[in-house]
Amino acid sequence: MFFTCIVTFIINLPFGYLRGGFKKLSFWWFAAIHLPVPLIIVVRKYFGLSLTWELAPFLFGSFFLGQYVGRKLRVVWPLQKK
Repeated sequence: MFFTCIVTFIINLPFGYLRGGFKKLSFWWFAAIHLPVPLIIVVRKYFGLSLTWELAPFLFGSFFLGQYVGRKLRVVWPLQKK
């Protein structure tokens, strides 16, 4: 379970980073939030975990923490346009 949460966090980092560059509530902003969901489901199935009430808070927490940290990383290391 711990490894699945770490992988969920890592998968969401780049999507959170991208989300930070889009206008809030735009199509691409929503896409950056929802595109990693199928990847997380595949990872969960790969490790043989079903979504239970005990696992859900940890997965959702690592999902949103990855999005949040990725968005904050964009402030620290913004994309350079040249």
